[in-house]
Amino acid sequence: MKHFYFVLPAFLLASAATCAAQADADEWRMIGNATVVDGWITPGYVDDQGVQIDPATCPFEVPIAENVKTPGVYKLINPFGSKNFHLAEFNIDPSDADIVIDARDKTFVLIQGQYCGFTDADSSEPSGKYPYYISDMGTYMYNLGQQREVINILKCSSIMTGNTIVVRQPTFGTTADHAISAWDPSYMATITLPDNFQEESANWDALGNAEVLDGWIMPGYQEEDGSVMDNTKYPLTCKAEMNSDNPNLISIVNPFTADDYNLVSYNLSSSNVRIVFDVTDPDFVIVEPQFSGFIARKDNDIMPFFISDASWLLANKRSETKEQITAKGLNCTYKDGVITIPQPLWGNTIDDTGKMWNSKQSTVIRIGTKGVVDIDADSDAPVQYFNLQGIEVKNPAPGNFYIRRQGNNVTKVIL
Repeated sequence: MKHFYFVLPAFLLASAATCAAQADADEWRMIGNATVVDGWITPGYVDDQGVQIDPATCPFEVPIAENVKTPGVYKLINPFGSKNFHLAEFNIDPSDADIVIDARDKTFVLIQGQYCGFTDADSSEPSGKYPYYISDMGTYMYNLGQQREVINILKCSSIMTGNTIVVRQPTFGTTADHAISAWDPSYMATITLPDNFQEESANWDALGNAEVLDGWIMPGYQEEDGSVMDNTKYPLTCKAEMNSDNPNLISIVNPFTADDYNLVSYNLSSSNVRIVFDVTDPDFVIVEPQFSGFIARKDNDIMPFFISDASWLLANKRSETKEQITAKGLNCTYKDGVITIPQPLWGNTIDDTGKMWNSKQSTVIRIGTKGVVDIDADSDAPVQYFNLQGIEVKNPAPGNFYIRRQGNNVTKVIL
């Protein structure tokens, strides 16, 4: 019987910056138009007969983008400041405002308080104006320190099911910190991604399998004799992929729900996750905070695991340089097809991945050598390799990405 314990973790750093705060500096890709049912503003209006407007009767389309480096974080492009919004005539101070939604954990979607671009006239306000800052009750409670399982039991959290984000209790207010007002709770907000989103977003090429030595979660468990679990004894196997839009992004898919993961029976999560690594600089791989896909139970507490590494937090919270972090030996690397994370960190929220186990076991990910399989390749044609800038490479080195051409077939591969 393996036991989960918390006597070893130590805090390395303070909370990381919130997703919304860093979103503007990130790169986004358009994925089409989302269909929005507005539970924030629309229920505050009545029709010509004086009947409260049901937002489900007036859905509208909004362009939507996904964060390139952080898949699962979406941005609605100016949904309420646009002239296309069906209540635009009542917006006395329209302005461009994008809405960022963090749906990396589909079981607990976060919508931090943010201005939506819509300002109503309100004689009860000193300025005569009521700017709409929007959020949701689950995020508000979470920011106050309430446990996720309690929020879920109360059905206050937003969730993502299939292609639809369901905001079960949309909230609003005149400031981002006090967006806690709500209309009739029966009026939810929904954001439905494009019908072909699964195909459009599946811009990942197979790299074969990855062998993973888990230093994020496994060192928190004990063997039957009370010793700390040694991750080198329990490698797991999962799929590895490369982003076809940005070949410097590598991911492993659902590692902690893999059948051969030694702790899979302790995982309460069934979420599909892709853990992403930015290998643009092989000597300084970036592991941004993200949901691991593992949720543990300790006594009566439900504890999701979000993961990162020491180098990311040192660079983003202490403003240390790559050189300083590398001198400490805390830089993550990608060499010869192997990603090494010397000091993996974890936390129970996306903004608090600053804990580590005293055993300090590294996470090591060995990417399989098999790349994308050529279909109907011309076996008699010579094989050529090019780097990602299109320059032919006569002697490709193992562990690097190349464009492989044989006859009319062109694929991205890792050797």
